This record gives sequence, structure tokens and C-alpha cells, in this order.
Amino acid sequence: MSKVINNQDFFTEQTTPIWRKPPIVVAWQFSSAENLGALLRVCDNFGVKQVFFVGDESAYKVAKIKRNATTAFNKINFKFINEQVVWDEIPKGYLKIAVDTTSESVSLIDYDFNREYQNNSSFCFFFGNETVGLEDETISECDASIHIPMIGQTYSMNVVQSASVVLFESVKQCLY
Repeated sequence: MSKVINNQDFFTEQTTPIWRKPPIVVAWQFSSAENLGALLRVCDNFGVKQVFFVGDESAYKVAKIKRNATTAFNKINFKFINEQVVWDEIPKGYLKIAVDTTSESVSLIDYDFNREYQNNSSFCFFFGNETVGLEDETISECDASIHIPMIGQTYSMNVVQSASVVLFESVKQCLY
């Protein structure tokens, strides 16, 4: 019979794969400090090392970010940055991928992360504002756009949940 064990002990004892070039995440004009914190936590779960928060730092309470990030707050390199500068911060060899439903977006199920990763690329995922998503101009600057297929009657997902789904799929395809 299974029994609950200590997560920290379990994962410390496991051999886990490591990204050659960890993905980067861009949180574009999020309205919630809580979502910024939760995003940091999810990014740490999936080996992301760099997060850019596009927006004005003074609009967020750092205490709320920290509370939701828990221990990830001190493990992830994050910074607030403006819309114009973010493009220069993304290293060469990173595919810019908008996560939003667009006229040209590819289903997450059909996107071949592993092919790109084997060609020595890595990923910079753009997640948009909780209410309006990404702007058309932002999407047009990206190399690709992907969407998460949904079979229920609600065709949207919390932005941190969508980051979890996308990051999990990229880890599954590239590292396992």
C-alpha cells in the first residue's frame, strides 16, 4: 500500500534531467502580483532560470509576489523590464513563442519542442495579461504561437495554469 512521503526527500534522491539552455519566461503586463509569484514557483518546478516581468515594478507589492513564490523567490532570476527592452534581453538561439490563441497558433499537442531543442534551440515563452492576453504586436514579434487545446465549455485558463501546462509539455518532450 502506498503512503505519503516527504516531497523534499523524494525529489532530492531522484536523478533529474537538466536543460542545456533553460527556457526563459516573459510575463507580459500581468495585473496580479499573486500570479507573478505563482509563476516564479512554477518556473522553478520546471527548471526555468530567468523570468522577465514586462511592466512597472511599482504597480506590484513585492510581499505578495514573495508570498506566492515561496522558496522560488530566491531561486529564480527575475526582473522587471519595459516592452522595448525585453526583445534585446532574449539571447540568440531562443525561439520566441507566444502562448495565446491566434489565427496561426499551433496546438500544444502538435508543437515539436524536441525537434527545436535537438537543433540546439531553446524557448522563450510569452504569457499575456490575465484579461486580454498578448497584444497582436507582441505576437507578431514572436517566432511561433501555440495554444492549449481545451475540450470543456470554458475556453480560457488562468495564466499560471497555462504556464504549468506549457512548461510541463516542453520538459516532457525535451528531457524525458
